[in-house]
Amino acid sequence: MFKVNDIVVYRRIVCRIVGKHRSDFTKEMCYILVPYHADEGSTRMQVPIANKAGHLRALITKEEIEELIASTAYIDLLENKPANMKSQYANLLKTDDIHDLIAIIKTSYSRNQARIENHKKTASVDDEYLHKAENYLFNELAVALDMSYEAAKEYFNSRVEQASR
Repeated sequence: MFKVNDIVVYRRIVCRIVGKHRSDFTKEMCYILVPYHADEGSTRMQVPIANKAGHLRALITKEEIEELIASTAYIDLLENKPANMKSQYANLLKTDDIHDLIAIIKTSYSRNQARIENHKKTASVDDEYLHKAENYLFNELAVALDMSYEAAKEYFNSRVEQASR
């Protein structure tokens, strides 16, 4: 169970718990969440404390980030079936597993590099999902490591490169 002011991830969005109350609709106790980088008075989300759908989780820890970095080389690329890449990517974005973001990033980057080597434009679906996956991953890492998005991206990429040597 989380407390007010805890930082959590809800459906891949880093949020702060700003309160709890009983829902007028379901009568369940709910957390009130605000996106971490939101302006004052912006969107508020109401999420049942029971979390039956499992979309609410704790922010990744520094130890888990190091484990993620160490495991990145072992995360497989998705099947390269151009006809259904979008649905593969979309299905992985719906999960709450951070490893799925790595699979999207590795696959879309690999597919884009192959197209560039063949003097072709990158595929828009790969570009779109690469951007989405990086955004979710590095926003979470930035908050967990208390650094900027760009610094988190640079940190992660350099640590993955070091780990693969």
